Amino acid sequence: MKHLWIMGIILGVLFIGILSTLEVIKHYKYEKEINSYWSLAIKTSELSAKSSYIDQYVDILSKSGLQGRNNAIILKTPNNSFDKNLGALQTLQQRLHNIQTIDQNSFSYQIAIQQITGQEQGEAREMLKVFYGTWVLAHYPFLWGWIEFLLWLFTIMIPSTMIIWSIYKNDLI
Repeated sequence: MKHLWIMGIILGVLFIGILSTLEVIKHYKYEKEINSYWSLAIKTSELSAKSSYIDQYVDILSKSGLQGRNNAIILKTPNNSFDKNLGALQTLQQRLHNIQTIDQNSFSYQIAIQQITGQEQGEAREMLKVFYGTWVLAHYPFLWGWIEFLLWLFTIMIPSTMIIWSIYKNDLI
């Protein structure tokens, strides 16, 4: 068991490198395949462009194959349901379409725009977490929520245990 600590360091670096790479790939693929239109909708201040980006976002989510899934494995609720959250997003989409028919100089238009902006910037955060979590669970289940936490925990614990065992057994040299 000589040099167990070296093996522990090598395994630790290898596991951390692999998991970190998979994390980057996971985030990139989600941003590329799904989330970019939401990000563009948030950034634009022009209502027709915002509506167009939301339409594209809803279309991509509708075609994502995530229907009937949840951002949960065991404790499934309507709040973590992909379908229920997609329905909520479609109400936002419909509201954007309705606002486009209102006179831009009217008070009603200004109030409606403030409501949409508030919904996009804060209230939609939980909805976006459900979309992301559901997508991750479908595509990278080992990098989802508490499963990912356990994977990282074991990635750190196994090499650390090997190093500590080597120190305990005085096998450092």
